[in-house]
Amino acid sequence: MTLSGWARAVLHEPITYFLVFGSALYLAHGWLNPDERVNSRVINVDRDSLTRFIQFRTQSFTDNAALKLDNLSSAALSDVIAQYIQEEALYRQALAYGMDADDYVIKRRMVQKMEFLAEGTAPAEASFTTSELEAYFQRHRENYTVPAAVTFTHVFYSAERHGDAVDQLAQDMLETLIQNRVRFDQAPGYGERFPYQLNYVERTQEEVASHFGEAMAKAIFRLEPDKARWQGPFRSKFGLHLVLVTRAQAARLPALGEVQDQLATELQRLREIERKQTAIDELIGRFEVRVSPEFESVPER
Repeated sequence: MTLSGWARAVLHEPITYFLVFGSALYLAHGWLNPDERVNSRVINVDRDSLTRFIQFRTQSFTDNAALKLDNLSSAALSDVIAQYIQEEALYRQALAYGMDADDYVIKRRMVQKMEFLAEGTAPAEASFTTSELEAYFQRHRENYTVPAAVTFTHVFYSAERHGDAVDQLAQDMLETLIQNRVRFDQAPGYGERFPYQLNYVERTQEEVASHFGEAMAKAIFRLEPDKARWQGPFRSKFGLHLVLVTRAQAARLPALGEVQDQLATELQRLREIERKQTAIDELIGRFEVRVSPEFESVPER
């Protein structure tokens, strides 16, 4: 291929125009911003840069990043440096192309980074006093109430399989279960296979209703527990059930000690949210916010 033919072929390639246009933008940006032009051509690989790089990569803005850097093996450190150099080069070239202007995705990413920074602006609570946990517990009692639960087994007959005969089958089996004093552990030897479970241990009314329907669940929770008394039949959408309820637990509010760890975790999460919002509010306070007249009547949050 002649030189002129090669030149024509190159000029027909879209990548040629991209590179030429990008280089022109970069040079123009450097000419108009001489300080940035000098700095943007230098990628400093130092402790502070690598520490910040690790913090943003791990989304952890604590002093641990410096410790992680020190503990890296030679190969791992080399890899981190290579990743940092690549990221910096691509980032600076993107800035030279003006790709950060009016890009909402980039804007959101920068906002998210600032939110991560805001989370680390105040030290976390080391611990909570018993009185703090008790006060929070009392304010949110409904969230920690243990619901009522029952333990039961059942013997099942399918309405689809037996049709009108299912009622008599269930009644006959009830008499058999009572006469034979069938225990909880012996129930699997009777009746037919149920689509769900045979034994239900400490299940809430909502859980029972999800398998048997609301009406049957309410009926079961009204029964008095008796390890020797089979009751029924009760109807579900699947058929008829003979039920042996062996235990019933009323809804209760647990003691503070039972939920202390859960309370501390929840309270810690709320404090972190409050600290983060406080830091963001302080940042907003550094700006002058001008609201258009058409929005002046909107109440402040």
